[in-house]
Amino acid sequence: MSEALWALLQPSSLLVVMIALALVATWLRWHALAASLLTLALAAIAVVVVLPVTEWIVGPLEAQAPLPALPERVDGIVVLGGAVEWRITAARGQLTLNEAGERVAAAAALAQRYPQARIVFTGVFGDAFAQDFRAQGTDRSLFFGPAFVGRDIRYLGAARSTFEDAIVALAEVTPAAGETWLLVTSAMHMPRALATFRTQGWTTLVPYPVDYRSTGSAVPALDWDVAGTLADLDRAVREWGASEVYRRTGRIAP
Repeated sequence: MSEALWALLQPSSLLVVMIALALVATWLRWHALAASLLTLALAAIAVVVVLPVTEWIVGPLEAQAPLPALPERVDGIVVLGGAVEWRITAARGQLTLNEAGERVAAAAALAQRYPQARIVFTGVFGDAFAQDFRAQGTDRSLFFGPAFVGRDIRYLGAARSTFEDAIVALAEVTPAAGETWLLVTSAMHMPRALATFRTQGWTTLVPYPVDYRSTGSAVPALDWDVAGTLADLDRAVREWGASEVYRRTGRIAP
């Protein structure tokens, strides 16, 4: 039910609803209402094109957990799910990543930078990476090399939300006192993810945000990528809403 509600409340869906209602109003000969709805939809699109809406809504989320200086030693890397198109991966037999694919790319780069670090992927099963993160690559491999020889890599596919990511990863890893772990996820998602993990007791995690969607500078400029901007706004609205829900339900400490 919550997924359906989020899908309905996102900006792109509201635009579709307004246009659909305008068509219904036209069919019913309520021409004034139809014109008002279409004008409102066009005005919303114009605002997205002319004003830095993405910077206003996405930027504050991404600024909450800035990229830190990397520590000398890292004991492990937790990479949150959401970057793998698992249906296409299964159908094609090759790892397929979506717009959040920088999470996986960052995991591969950090794994080579810290050859002793354990790697944990949440929200995805190991069969999605059957050809990857191994010492010897195949013709279907994207991430491979000597850094992955005998590597401790775990896939926690049972996790289906950020809250479950924290619960399952903490139970699986049981980090020892003094260990340093990196948390890798999209910059927009990092504030909620980091707060959730810390609320569950994993207080030593170091955030490593990737997949930025804003520049950090809200300067008005024409942006004709309406679909891309709406997609970013959809994610941001969902993230702001999910953060509020997590606070109200105690998944994030006040």
